[in-house]
Amino acid sequence: MQRSSLDQRAFDVIVCGAGSAGAAAAWAAACAGAKTLLLERLGFSGGTPVAAMIHTLDAIVSCQDYSQVVVGGYARALIAEIESLGGMATGDNPGEAISIHPEIMKIATDRLLQGAGVQTIYRSTVIGAVMESKTIRGVEAHLRDGRAVFHAHCVVDGTGDAEIAAMAGAPWLLDPELQAITYHFRLGNVEAGVTWQQLENEARWAMDRAAAHGRSLRYGGPWVIRLADGEVSINATRVYANPLDPEAMSQAEREARESMLTIWQILRDEVPALRNSYILSGATDLHVRESRKVQGDYVLTEEDIQTRREFPDAIALGAWPIDIHPTNGFVGVHPHKESPPPPYQIPYRCLLPQDIDGLLVAGRPISTTHRAHGSTRVPGTSMATGHAAGVAAALAALAGRTPREVNSEQIRQKLLQQNAILSIEATETR
Repeated sequence: MQRSSLDQRAFDVIVCGAGSAGAAAAWAAACAGAKTLLLERLGFSGGTPVAAMIHTLDAIVSCQDYSQVVVGGYARALIAEIESLGGMATGDNPGEAISIHPEIMKIATDRLLQGAGVQTIYRSTVIGAVMESKTIRGVEAHLRDGRAVFHAHCVVDGTGDAEIAAMAGAPWLLDPELQAITYHFRLGNVEAGVTWQQLENEARWAMDRAAAHGRSLRYGGPWVIRLADGEVSINATRVYANPLDPEAMSQAEREARESMLTIWQILRDEVPALRNSYILSGATDLHVRESRKVQGDYVLTEEDIQTRREFPDAIALGAWPIDIHPTNGFVGVHPHKESPPPPYQIPYRCLLPQDIDGLLVAGRPISTTHRAHGSTRVPGTSMATGHAAGVAAALAALAGRTPREVNSEQIRQKLLQQNAILSIEATETR
């Protein structure tokens, strides 16, 4: 069989991972004029909101003022496309999150990437970094027809776990208290006429009562998102594992599914609106909140977030609370939304891993402390940092420079041209 000609091609920018950050990066790079390749291990784009089925695009609006939009650019284009396809969740929902249907988000993301001219290869697993001393020159991937090597001037790591950065030899950290992992699931045949808030309150009462009566349970929340009449998403399971340990994660997958079944049985027995419900589906992927974090040229801290420190190289805004799902056996609702921070800036230097050239990291693994990561890890902020990484990679590639050599003001100007939001003063009204 003739091999695909892909393995003979060179690109300006290669993006690894088509989640919130990676899809945004690929779209932005292509829109900036770069020949862009996007490699994704699954058969679709969208990342955590789709694969882990969280159904929400957190931190696109401020948690202090739900009418204040803090992420534009790619996120704005994506939401418009989802809306045009009828993919927004219907009915009442928490005001701080934009709720979507995952299947429609897959299609909307495909359309944006194709429209921008991104070459996307699904079912491709990156297995190595092509290095020249301390500079990344491309990646090796396993495709349907075997291994292939792709070359590029710049690579963007949008894997969520900083896999490419680790392969390239960039320094990274793994916190000793990694956040809990969740297996989200959807329920159908939910009784009509009950608000999400009522469902959530009754679900929490049911789980608390079960725990008080001696049932050995690990759970968070529960948190409820209404997707449509008769259909809700449940965020409640809680498992603990090192996301980099394949055996531990395999065990976590099994435990999470058993936990889903137990939690559904409790909710079905105790919550009237869920009495005739059934499990529509569980997530494709576990919702991993924290794994590797790169050590970048700057490390964003909780103090930076709380004091709204301004950065001359600001390339994105964050807006989510310091939201850390505990691993100490705590059940129920952990404190996190009581004092949400106002929108804050994220500097470009957080995307630049130390010691390695030609590489940008976007999304969950950007350079932060454990506490700051509790805010920056969510999809809306990941789209914003991904958008910035894509623009920076394109500018570097087209100018024949490394990402460090690109002037941050030039990146900011191109981001503004692509309708990104970079300052609190420039936030929009929903």
